[in-house]
Amino acid sequence: MINGILCFQHINLSNGANMIFMKFKAILGKRFWLLYMVVFTLPMYMRLNNYLLGAYIIVGLLHLFFRIKKINIRTLKAGWPIFGFFILGIMGSFYGTTFLNGFKLLEKYWAFLLLPLLMLTDKNEYSKRREDIFLSLVLGSAATLIICYGNLIYEMVSRNEPISYFFRWRHLGHQFTEIADTHPTYLGVFVVISIVFMFTSNKMGNAIKLPLILFFLFGLFQLASRIALFLAILFLMLLVFNRTKKQWALLVFLSLGIVVGILVFKKMGSKYVKDRLFTVESALNDKRFQRWDASYEIFKENPFFGVGFSQIESIRHDKYMEYGFEVAARQDLNAHNQFLEFLSRNGVVGGFVYVCSLGFLLLLSMYRRDYLFSLIFFVFIMANVSESMLVRIKGIEFFAIFATLFLCGFNQKTLEKE
Repeated sequence: MINGILCFQHINLSNGANMIFMKFKAILGKRFWLLYMVVFTLPMYMRLNNYLLGAYIIVGLLHLFFRIKKINIRTLKAGWPIFGFFILGIMGSFYGTTFLNGFKLLEKYWAFLLLPLLMLTDKNEYSKRREDIFLSLVLGSAATLIICYGNLIYEMVSRNEPISYFFRWRHLGHQFTEIADTHPTYLGVFVVISIVFMFTSNKMGNAIKLPLILFFLFGLFQLASRIALFLAILFLMLLVFNRTKKQWALLVFLSLGIVVGILVFKKMGSKYVKDRLFTVESALNDKRFQRWDASYEIFKENPFFGVGFSQIESIRHDKYMEYGFEVAARQDLNAHNQFLEFLSRNGVVGGFVYVCSLGFLLLLSMYRRDYLFSLIFFVFIMANVSESMLVRIKGIEFFAIFATLFLCGFNQKTLEKE
């Protein structure tokens, strides 16, 4: 009798443990939804996005732990273009500082290691969800613009401003995106990539794509990001050059959106927006180009391994003051050029890794005729001419996720046979 009771209790305990384990596995299976939320919030609130990123990494690592015996470690070799930036992060973080401070400086660069680790060890599953991940970015970009425009309208109504104020400096650029805690150029890059994706996707019908394209293009003018607008126009020229026939409706709407945007902002925009977006002098006189000299001087003085992460701000501050860039010194502005950023932080080693990694990804995507990613890598490289996206968490996160997503569809053995 006692043995029977004990046996019954053992069965109940086993069933209970199995149920808990199955529920735990079901939670781990939700990691893709966490990733979708990470990408959705990528264009907006940084703190929320960081919390979601942390949750995704924790759940992903637990999932990795429970299937560790099934993992083919050789799949990680494909991730070298991303892992290389983590190595640069280690070099720069611990150079010329204490271990504790170096570990703190390394914090945001862990994404270069952990995201490829999670995705490449389960590459087939992530490849299947490629379009869903891109769709999350499209929806996130649209939601961010809606938040910004909602705040803009609220401010105009509460201040009883005339409609002409819609296009004044207080509702453009950084002032426009401040409510969503995001950078106008970064949001502009995400919007352009969203437009590029919509041209290649079959998941979204034209009834959704067409108004979204117009909304995104109008948003690009409101962001007042020259590089984002330039990339959108360049993409339009590429489509015209290729004589796209299947997507003629989208091509018409893209052209219409850019032309209408130019006419509206030319007619109703303030002097600030007209000078910023429509004059060559404004682009040529941008002080960020003049500040490049300061970063290049830092590189020349420390050519091999740079000055590291702990000293770069103080050294660059002194250089800015020496060159008379007092505003840049007060605001601790970075190089606003990713190549120069790596040269000054990590020396020639950093510049070499940057060129090799981005060049490899671009050339491989072209070789594999993955034109969506070819355009994405091109957009990213162009954006980094005037921005340093790989030293900001949003840029790091974007690159780590989407570059790894591209590599998830990359088969080394197939490439070798070709």
